[in-house]
Amino acid sequence: MNKILLVGCGHMGSALLSSWIKKTSFKFTVIDPINYSRLKKKFPKKIKFYKSFNQIKSVRDFDIIIFAIKPQVANKVIKAYSNLVKKNILLISIIAGKQINFLQKSIAYSNQIVRVMPNMPALVERGISCLVCSKSTSINNKKISQNLFEKVGTAIWLKKESDLDKITAISGSGPAYYFLFIYYLEMAAYDIGLSKKIAKELVYKTAYGSLKLLEKDSSEAKDLKNKIAVKGGTTEAAIKVFEKNNSFKNIIHKAIKAAYSKSKKLSK
Repeated sequence: MNKILLVGCGHMGSALLSSWIKKTSFKFTVIDPINYSRLKKKFPKKIKFYKSFNQIKSVRDFDIIIFAIKPQVANKVIKAYSNLVKKNILLISIIAGKQINFLQKSIAYSNQIVRVMPNMPALVERGISCLVCSKSTSINNKKISQNLFEKVGTAIWLKKESDLDKITAISGSGPAYYFLFIYYLEMAAYDIGLSKKIAKELVYKTAYGSLKLLEKDSSEAKDLKNKIAVKGGTTEAAIKVFEKNNSFKNIIHKAIKAAYSKSKKLSK
């Protein structure tokens, strides 16, 4: 049984842990000074929670350490583990923007490293995680990493670490984009007089049904849009507003570039 130390258990860490404890036989220990009390109430007693790594007898007892912390605190947190891990330990990082060489420079014996960009639908086991590893990472450790993230959805290996910044802007941040559009669609439904209950059901089920249709139909998203937006119809009237002067397209491209640029900035 692999012993896993999860460092940081906020929204993403909790989402991953919820599935991992149900679907794996790994033994988990969690360090989180901020969410400590909430986590102890939420998760089974078999998981050990600590406020600080100083409360753990030895970090060398663990086979895997997963860092699920914010990039803003990464330097301070990682520094605490610089000389505490055992040789050939598997280090998994889901720290946005922090490159593999950041861990290699910060932690001794860090030759087995997998960097991952998951996303929030992992909470309902519908996430998509993109992985990249250091050159010396063993096949076995790659399999362990893939197995972990397949428990929460789909796992995709990338050839270039630099692609993770692009992934961050699309699938990492992507759920928030959809939630924003859904929220605005709800607001628009209220504005034209629909009740909150009906508006919510209409918007949510339309979103869900549209994605299921896109999955099963061989057509591209653009083609399905055109099938619905028939000439002279109500959908076409709305689509014309979205597409006037390419305004909707330009906003999306500008937003993605902003997220991509921020991810690259965090990696420096």
